[in-house]
Amino acid sequence: MRPSGSKLSSLPSMDGAAAWAMAPTRGRHLVDDGTPVALLATGLDSAFRYWRGASGVRFVFSVCDIHGVRTGEPAVVVLASVGADGSREAVWIGRADHAEFRLARAAAMAAGASEAHVHITGTPAGARRIIADLKQAVPTPPLSLAFA
Repeated sequence: MRPSGSKLSSLPSMDGAAAWAMAPTRGRHLVDDGTPVALLATGLDSAFRYWRGASGVRFVFSVCDIHGVRTGEPAVVVLASVGADGSREAVWIGRADHAEFRLARAAAMAAGASEAHVHITGTPAGARRIIADLKQAVPTPPLSLAFA
């Protein structure tokens, strides 16, 4: 359930299938939703990317080198790899001010991530809502376990 008064609270709730249809994905990975078209004429389009959450809301992120994010910043971070077609694939989604960020950055780099996409929020609660929305858009295949 979304908190009332938030940007996300007015959006209808969706089941997993509907969310996957809205958020661009590739296999089991969330893929970026392109660059802001309004910036094409300015040359700044490569400095920003959109990421779409399960709610359908698109969030604009500034793009920097993966080492450009300072730990301790209260920001939403998507560590992304760049595909041959120029699309970005999320390798890790979280906050730069959390303890696991340094380890996540090292693991994401080992998995091919080279960019950090940063979205500054006004509050920690806002960051948590955005992270949850983005993570809910990641397709998760059913897990089948067999125990001997």
